[in-house]
Amino acid sequence: MKQKRPPFGLRMPNDLHEWVKEKAEEQGRSMNNFVVTTLQSVRAEEATAQK
Repeated sequence: MKQKRPPFGLRMPNDLHEWVKEKAEEQGRSMNNFVVTTLQSVRAEEATAQK
């Protein structure tokens, strides 16, 4: 079972915030889900590149 983590405040420039908001809405995701899946994708790409 996954442990719940306390909220993590993330500050970002207004233009980046708006971009994340738009992309999340386009994909029918929450902003949090969009950020998490995007970061997971970058991490996976990085791991693949290191092999």
